[in-house]
Amino acid sequence: MQGRNGLRGSRWGARVVALGLILALAPGCQCTAAQIYIPLAYGLTGLCIALLMSPTLLAAVVGFIAGVLLGAAVYNNSLKHQLSSHPGTGPPNVIQ
Repeated sequence: MQGRNGLRGSRWGARVVALGLILALAPGCQCTAAQIYIPLAYGLTGLCIALLMSPTLLAAVVGFIAGVLLGAAVYNNSLKHQLSSHPGTGPPNVIQ
């Protein structure tokens, strides 16, 4: 049977290992600010609208999740290609 100090020490060690893994793997992520902020903005908008309709915790959670999913879909379908493409890499403009 472990005392409180044994459990607390193992939790602290697990947190340090998790933080170390996150810091070690972070440079490999190809993550842009728009990839995070666009779904987050949609999520907060969904949260506010849901709370205006029904001020409950369940409505807040559902509104936030629905907004984040909608924002991720908007980013993935339309904005991802516009934000990640470099000028001059797209198809040539045809002027008629």
